[in-house]
Amino acid sequence: MSDQLNEQQWKAVHHVEGPALVIAGAGSGKTRVVTFRITHLLSVGVPSAEILAVTFTNKAADEMRRRVERESHHFVLTCTFHSLGAKILRESIHSLGYSNHFAIYDEDDSEKILKESLLSLNMHEEKGLLKTARLAISSAKNRLISPKEMSQEDPILGAVYEMYQNKLKTSEAVDFDDLLYLPIVLFQAHPEVLKIYQERWSFILIDEYQDTNKAQHLLIKLLGGNHQNIFAVGDPDQSIYSWRGANVDNILNFEKDFPGALIISLEQNYRSPSTILNAANALIQNNCSRYEKNLWSTLGPGEKVGVYSAENDRQEAEFIARTLIQHHSTFPLQECVIFYRTNFQSRIFEDTLLKFKIPYAIIGGISFYQRREIKDILSLLRMTLAGGDLIALSRTLNIPKRGLGEKAIAKIREGASLANLSLFDFCVAGVDRKVELKLSPKQMEGVRDYVTTVLSLKEMVLQRVSLQTVVSEAIERSRYEEYLREDPETATERRENLSELITKAAEWEQENPQGKLADFLEELSLKTSLDTQETLTDCVRLMTLHNGKGLEFSVVFLVGMEEELFPHLNSLDNETAIEEERRLCYVGMTRAKAYLYLTSARYRFLWGGSRPMRPSRFLAEIPSEYIKELSFRPPIRKAAGELQVGDTVHHRDFGVGIIQRQYETSLGLTYDVFFSHSSRVHSLVAKYAKLVKSFEHAPD
Repeated sequence: MSDQLNEQQWKAVHHVEGPALVIAGAGSGKTRVVTFRITHLLSVGVPSAEILAVTFTNKAADEMRRRVERESHHFVLTCTFHSLGAKILRESIHSLGYSNHFAIYDEDDSEKILKESLLSLNMHEEKGLLKTARLAISSAKNRLISPKEMSQEDPILGAVYEMYQNKLKTSEAVDFDDLLYLPIVLFQAHPEVLKIYQERWSFILIDEYQDTNKAQHLLIKLLGGNHQNIFAVGDPDQSIYSWRGANVDNILNFEKDFPGALIISLEQNYRSPSTILNAANALIQNNCSRYEKNLWSTLGPGEKVGVYSAENDRQEAEFIARTLIQHHSTFPLQECVIFYRTNFQSRIFEDTLLKFKIPYAIIGGISFYQRREIKDILSLLRMTLAGGDLIALSRTLNIPKRGLGEKAIAKIREGASLANLSLFDFCVAGVDRKVELKLSPKQMEGVRDYVTTVLSLKEMVLQRVSLQTVVSEAIERSRYEEYLREDPETATERRENLSELITKAAEWEQENPQGKLADFLEELSLKTSLDTQETLTDCVRLMTLHNGKGLEFSVVFLVGMEEELFPHLNSLDNETAIEEERRLCYVGMTRAKAYLYLTSARYRFLWGGSRPMRPSRFLAEIPSEYIKELSFRPPIRKAAGELQVGDTVHHRDFGVGIIQRQYETSLGLTYDVFFSHSSRVHSLVAKYAKLVKSFEHAPD
């Protein structure tokens, strides 16, 4: 085992008694350290039943458990925090008056109990109260706030919280947040129960300690209170989940919570070349809240960090597409990733990759054109063109809520069929009292409101009002903002996506000055159809930086490196938030195994218009010796004979490729071209193939 560890790893693995904190830099082999330490504890005689390893995901727990079994042939309890809480409660929750055979309610079940709680308190589900209460209760449990304490802050929410907990208890159930909250309530109320678990697990290991919230942190402190054999592994420089309740101070204050703790830094990185690491080190040193460490590597200097400043966001996306094609001759596309700060940014890259037939997959999210709010507004626009579109009507008739559910839509369908009218024309006739709509007065008012909205949009389309305005007005007149407020947890992100749809409409109108709404909707429906095709194995990954944690890629692009995008607008007035944004950038940079690109745009279409952008402060924090400034001009058309090996070309049938070889045959000049879409090399005769050295001529 010792020959598989560097000096610092060996030191961590062979630490036995007393608290220890391992500051594990990106790519430094922390999972190996945790696994080998468990094996070492077993080898010195610690019984396997006295060792507890805790992490954040089932996948990580399963991997660690398998590694330990493979190395030691022993079973060690390796689980997530929530699984640990469930185990403790299953054994001991009766001390709190619950049944030990409790059910664990998922989100849907919990929401039903919450609805019952509101009804019991004679409260209505108005203005998103249900989701507001759900979020408030979840946050309170993770912050260890009781119903009584919440009542002092907000009497209404406190009453809902108390009623909700009582109903859960009566139902012999707990919710997901209770799996962390109730063990602490149990231990604080019953020290004798806590003592049982303190004696059971004499050695506790925690992975990703920087991601712990208040409840998780206190749970570990309570369990390790007597023996203090707490072995925590993490990296404050990779603490990026404060919005989930993670508190970086938990790891930064480890020495205060566990006096005399041994601190070990793992600085040797096994993933990235030294130039990328030096750039990342320089960036993160601008943060104050951290442990000092300096990642280094024996993998050689590698390539400098490519920094590209585009004129606009479209040119930024085309640069990335071209660079991806060039790298594809060396790396499979699945080794390449495009990281962005927020989900709405995926749209321009999806459009560009589709245009050049470069397969991609959205990881940890939904393709832009498949997002609920985008489909809602596009469906509303479809109603202005096709009054018989049942799917569009069903999707939009009750947004915002008008009391028009499935039964009302069924009545409209039946009536329209009997009257031989389209669905929408039947609604219009019903509002005008030319036909009978068998609906309640409240429902009729809802239909009238809907008809007014669609008719106003129809009139704008007939008058050839700009497409950008039509899309914007569809959002405004449908009161979609009001609908978004019903789910405050997702409202901001969905609002950003709708702004990006307006931007898309403005861009499309510039490219298609004679285009109509029908053409726009048809193009987007084709994109949506492509998105729903089976994901290819060899495809570029697109994801937010938050979803990139723990992953690694040969070629990494960090895009949108501009103030208000990254760092995000919401962080600009808060230095603590800026530090987390910088950590997020650091995480993205340290995913790169070979090539790292940081891109930005001088002008970007945002919120329906072109805006001048300022480069991200993070770019200025990377020393120039680690950077290579890149330039890119969209290639111009050349005659086939002027092409050379290494040129990126476009073929009408095969898409975008790179010339790998040129030679003469009996038919004349011939090229061997590698095409990314098919991952194949084709031998093409120049005079017939009509290759074009340009992305500009790729078909839409």
